[in-house]
Amino acid sequence: MAELNYTTRGIRRRRDTDKWEITLSHRNPITGEVVRTFHTVEAKTLKQAEKKRDALILDLERKGGALATGVSVREFLDRFVDYKEESGTIEPSTVRSYRGESRLICKYIGNVKLVDVSIAVVNDWMAAMTKDGYAPKSVAKPFRLLKQAMKWAVAQDLLTKNPCDFCKPPKRVKTPINALNREDRTRMIQLARKAQPQPLGIAIEIALTTGMRRGEVCALRWSDLNDDCTITVSHALGNGPGGFYLKEPKTTSSARTIPLTKRLFEVLKAMRTDSRRVLGEFGLSADPFILGTQEPESHPYNPSILGKEFAAFCKMNGFDCTFHDLRHTFATMMIGAGTDVRTVASYLGHASVSMTLDIYADVDPDAKKAAVDKVQDCFDADMTSIFDDSAEEPAPALPSALSFTEEQLEAMLALVRKQKEGCVA
Repeated sequence: MAELNYTTRGIRRRRDTDKWEITLSHRNPITGEVVRTFHTVEAKTLKQAEKKRDALILDLERKGGALATGVSVREFLDRFVDYKEESGTIEPSTVRSYRGESRLICKYIGNVKLVDVSIAVVNDWMAAMTKDGYAPKSVAKPFRLLKQAMKWAVAQDLLTKNPCDFCKPPKRVKTPINALNREDRTRMIQLARKAQPQPLGIAIEIALTTGMRRGEVCALRWSDLNDDCTITVSHALGNGPGGFYLKEPKTTSSARTIPLTKRLFEVLKAMRTDSRRVLGEFGLSADPFILGTQEPESHPYNPSILGKEFAAFCKMNGFDCTFHDLRHTFATMMIGAGTDVRTVASYLGHASVSMTLDIYADVDPDAKKAAVDKVQDCFDADMTSIFDDSAEEPAPALPSALSFTEEQLEAMLALVRKQKEGCVA
């Protein structure tokens, strides 16, 4: 916990007034620099001014000094993210994400002093982002960063309370999963196969048939391909400040072994054999990336390039989806086909089954229509006809409509008129 100690640098009376200028100094706990601050008190005598100075110092130190530091939100967030990066507790990809979210916060309130960040300031900032067209999710992420940073400020005695504790980001609206239907996913995999063994074609089939993330697909090496027709996800490519880097899986569940379709396994095995043959001719032994350069110092297929090439592929062939939507497509078609949710979660590398259910609660509409057949199969009675085939006598025909004579209709209308006129109780 940082303690702020103030030192008096000067005290002087303004000419012909009862106002006294007091100069104090302290070390800024964020930047480490010595900061001078200037204050004004009213007093009749020097002794009274000194008492008010001492009370001012006591009040500033009690409040943690934020009133006097003048540190802006921009300066504070830069220091906070630096602190998180230097601590080594977060991934470089998370640091990159924090930097982006910090810039978004500072676009609106970067010049506001840390001490002036109030509940109203936070709420107004989020309202301004929403007005500018940012989705609730895009507002919530930087809000969580600011809340975390403010919590750190309280722990450092820079603030007495965290205003974010009393604010809520816009309610997140769950966006529908964009999954390809049976016709489109079949057409896509057929087009991808025509492009194989090019990396894009292989990447599409891997994602559609395993549900791997883009960074996981690009991080696969030949040693991850097992002879029992499975592939192991042991690494991923993260996007840090210096570009993409190889990293460990985010959670223990993210490291997993996935069964492959027989065709994909045979294609990959043939490609691995060819890669080893070429390297062997030069007396080289290496473990290149499956979709990367086939050389000892193998470079992976850049995930950003994969995303751009896939977008061009979709535009050319009339698909409306991102590469990540292939993961959604895989999960949706697996659940729609009746696969156990726990199995789907293990394929996707989710930490819990509830996460899978939360994301893919709404399955393929075609599967919902097919589910009615399962309902009908649960009964021995005929669920398809209004006639009971097992009955000895046919069921009576249902009346097509009710009919009345002309006299009956006129009598009913006359009764209604009397009721309106108050003649009938």
